[in-house]
Amino acid sequence: MAPMTRSRANNEGKVATDELQGLYYEQRASAGLIISEGSQVSEQAVGYINTPGIHTDAQVEGWKKVTKRVHDKGGKIFIQLWHVGRMSHPDFHNGELPVSASA
Repeated sequence: MAPMTRSRANNEGKVATDELQGLYYEQRASAGLIISEGSQVSEQAVGYINTPGIHTDAQVEGWKKVTKRVHDKGGKIFIQLWHVGRMSHPDFHNGELPVSASA
């Protein structure tokens, strides 16, 4: 599985989609336990383009669909929570400096 991210949430809300992420994880469900790609915990957690999040209602609903597909195939999945901290770039934050763990 991807240790960090696959950068495949290429939609406006950075939602994990049933079509793309759902299929990807469903195909791997027979492995047993799946740890998802890193998923942003807030808007300030963004550090790479097209990474999925888990901080909006739409994102939660997207991951529910992905989770259901994995469960339907007998697999287990949990999400890798992600905040890139100071490694991010101001371009992701309307020119503001990124927030670090010590902020």
